Amino acid sequence: MTTTRKLGIAFAVLIALFVAFNIYYFLPRATMATITGGEVKRMDRTAKATGDQTTRDVRFIYATERDSGRAIVFRNEDNPWYLKFDSGDIAAEASKLASNQTEEIALIRYYGVRIPIFDSYPNVLAIKEVDEDYVHVPWVSAVILIVLLILFIWAGAKIRKVFRAAKDKVTSRPKAP
Repeated sequence: MTTTRKLGIAFAVLIALFVAFNIYYFLPRATMATITGGEVKRMDRTAKATGDQTTRDVRFIYATERDSGRAIVFRNEDNPWYLKFDSGDIAAEASKLASNQTEEIALIRYYGVRIPIFDSYPNVLAIKEVDEDYVHVPWVSAVILIVLLILFIWAGAKIRKVFRAAKDKVTSRPKAP
């Protein structure tokens, strides 16, 4: 195997890992949990270019995962990319579910991952009270992944065809005397 081929494979693997992480981070997921509480925290952010400091209030929702029993924290902020402009309503629903004496199960749809070193939390998209035996099937995510898989296979075939045509053009060129 030539060095350029090894570099090409390494580059393709890096691109695939980057795309896979972005799909994992931005594709909505869901978990069944019991809401245990919530709070609002004031967060400070300093702009690197200007040095200006801005503050914002971030809502947090605390929950306990139903299957594993592990405590999880979600942030609850509006996000225009997901057409989410109802973080106040979601906070009210979370407060209602947390204040009930019976431990009701909620389906929490979210995107993102918890990265402690960057103080990053997954963002809640929706909360819905569900029955104990409810089974969530992520149809939208499945369709999106299938479409992306088809696009990647198609793009890979096209790129491979272009590189083979370029290789054939270079190898069929007559040598200079």
